Amino acid sequence: MKKILTSLLLSALLLGPSTTAFAQEQVSIGVVGEEYEQVWLYVAEKAAEEDIELDVILLTDFNIPNISLADGTLDLNAFQHDVFLENWNKENDGDLVTIGYTVAVPTRIYSEKYDSLDDLPDGAKIAVNNAPTSLSYNLQTLEKAGLISLGDTGELLPTPDDVVDNPKNIEFIEVDAANIPAIVPDVDAAFIDNSFLGATNFQPSDAIYVFGDTAETINIARVNNIAARAEDADNETYLKIVELYQQEDVAEVINEVTNGGSIPAWDIVREAQEKAAEDAE
Repeated sequence: MKKILTSLLLSALLLGPSTTAFAQEQVSIGVVGEEYEQVWLYVAEKAAEEDIELDVILLTDFNIPNISLADGTLDLNAFQHDVFLENWNKENDGDLVTIGYTVAVPTRIYSEKYDSLDDLPDGAKIAVNNAPTSLSYNLQTLEKAGLISLGDTGELLPTPDDVVDNPKNIEFIEVDAANIPAIVPDVDAAFIDNSFLGATNFQPSDAIYVFGDTAETINIARVNNIAARAEDADNETYLKIVELYQQEDVAEVINEVTNGGSIPAWDIVREAQEKAAEDAE
């Protein structure tokens, strides 16, 4: 029934803007992923106490949220990071902007055989995500961990061909993200996307290496955001929704519904931004 109602509501939204204008306190937000929908439904309950009717729309297509936000069908969306947003703006002549940050999904490495990256043997096989942007980030993570060194690739995404120092002679097994869980027994370690962790016996806390969960390692450009149209960047109601989201009780809900897979990121982002500002002085 829930899916039917969601489909009907989405169909109505995508047919075009309603003939009835929204009041300022009525806000629609598009989200992707049932876990994140649960978090936003909790936020909607908090918003109701502030006389804000927050309508949470669950979407399943990564293209729809920005299209619907840009044409006014949605007031806000919360499903993407800044890299995705900037690329969408560039390709669609858009003006969508980030008005707040929500969660980060740290990069995690898992192993059935070893408890630490330090234990990996010479010639270790590590399964990496073969999607170009993910592959490059996996390699950069291994560089940060001190296992490899990458050459200067300029604006190009690094690939295994750009590894200039590999003291453990690591072999990179490039696999589609969805298929990595199946080959975990055949490799020494693996980058497993949180979306596919359910296909394994691992929990996020089982990772032998985590990158992106501290102010020193977080990549702000890849932290999920709340987006609005540029003209609404200072909308008081929208900023109130950001404030309601970025609170400790919501952080607890995020940890509970994602089993720790996603982490509340706003405080970490703020700390990283403050540190960057200090370093720039």
